[in-house]
Amino acid sequence: MPTWVIILLTVMGILIVCKLLFAFSLVSVFPITQGAMFHPSARVRVRTFLDHVPMKAGELLIDIGCGDGRVLRAAKRRYGVRALGFEVNPLAYALARLRTIGMEGIEVRLRNFWNVDIGDADVVFCYLFPDVMGRLAQKLVRELRPGTRVISCNFPLPGWRHSELLYPESSLHADPIYLYQIPADSGC
Repeated sequence: MPTWVIILLTVMGILIVCKLLFAFSLVSVFPITQGAMFHPSARVRVRTFLDHVPMKAGELLIDIGCGDGRVLRAAKRRYGVRALGFEVNPLAYALARLRTIGMEGIEVRLRNFWNVDIGDADVVFCYLFPDVMGRLAQKLVRELRPGTRVISCNFPLPGWRHSELLYPESSLHADPIYLYQIPADSGC
């Protein structure tokens, strides 16, 4: 068999295995995600968020549904925060772990954030589907302390008043980023 055929079959085999891994990772978490897929936050969105939400070194940023860990890495590099991400998709989790190897102060957990108390967070970042935002708003009010900042990409938290609304300078990624702060009375 010619070498080029072997190379072509090998490449095709690798692509098929990758596609199967991707499909398995989606199906394995479907009961939790309801079909929401891992999709990395665009760099312009992450940069816009970081430009408008300054953090102090040592503060705790929690990314619920951290995907490949892009937000965690960028915030750690820029501000020196402690960064904790939760991810249920095994493929996204593996990518996040690989991409954060050697970065002290970043932890990625293969856990469902609904089952974890996130009350220690100084900043919470999320990029979730609108169908979970109502439930998320209730969890945040229950668990976060006054002054905690919450950033939600694309979808607002129902019943909450945002402190700022950002639009990244991008024709492809110009959907809103909602900035919130837990008030002293937790009446969001």
